[in-house]
This record gives sequence, C-alpha cells and structure tokens, in this order.
Amino acid sequence: MLLTPLFACRQNSTNKVDEIYTEKGEWDSARIPFIKPYEAVIFGKKEGWGMSLHSFEGEGSMISNIREATVVNGFVLVHTDSTLLNGIEIKQSCWVVSPSRKIEKGFSDHHEFWTSLKTLGFDEEPRLHDIEVIAWFYEDHVPWTGMK
Repeated sequence: MLLTPLFACRQNSTNKVDEIYTEKGEWDSARIPFIKPYEAVIFGKKEGWGMSLHSFEGEGSMISNIREATVVNGFVLVHTDSTLLNGIEIKQSCWVVSPSRKIEKGFSDHHEFWTSLKTLGFDEEPRLHDIEVIAWFYEDHVPWTGMK
C-alpha cells in the first residue's frame, strides 16, 4: 500500500539535497525532518519526541509527546499525548504547522482540528503515522522518498 509521501527533499540549483533532510542527528539523539525548519527530535524514552515551534507572532515553544505525524500539501500535522497548549497541560492535542503560511496552531478538540483543515482546503482528513514507524523508516531511507 502506497502512503502519502511524508517528506519532500528540497534541492538547490545544483540538485544537492538540503542537509536538513539527510542529517540523522547526534550520536545520542535521533531526529526526523518534516518541512524546513521543522523536525522531530527524541529526548529519551520517558520524554518522547518533540518539535520546536518558531512562533511567527512572538516567543517560540515546543510540542512534546508526539505520537503521530505526517507531512501533506506543505503542512506538518501532529498528534500528541499530554503536552502544553497555550501554557496549559492537556491530555492530547492535534497541530497544524505550515512554514509558508506562517501557521502554528494547536487544538485540544479533534473536531476543531478537522474544521481548521477543511478551511485550509483539505477534502479528507490525512492519515497520520506512528512516530516510531516514521523514525524507523527514516533511519533506513535517507533521504526521504515516502513510506510504502
């Protein structure tokens, strides 16, 4: 079964792949590139996977406990277990991130998440993939070519 490609390698005029899409991380931490400059980084078994936000309207923050993600149509979509949303700890969240549209929006309600996706032009809710499966795939398929 062919899944939507998770990540698109960006190339410059000499057809060299941007390092963000090929670098695997340091010896003690793994990383998964989404869309430049966004990437998931593992902090440890207890802390799980996280992603820094770059806040287009002020101070940056971080999404923690990522469980599922995908990249589709220029958007990074993320589902988490407990994390902070607007400074409040919640049990789970869904996020829509788009560098080109300057969007970093989190939702504690799945219906609001889906409503937001529809206003952004989505006809169907994209399938998110388990972050551990993504990490395993990335480890063996650098640069990203999509999951099968």
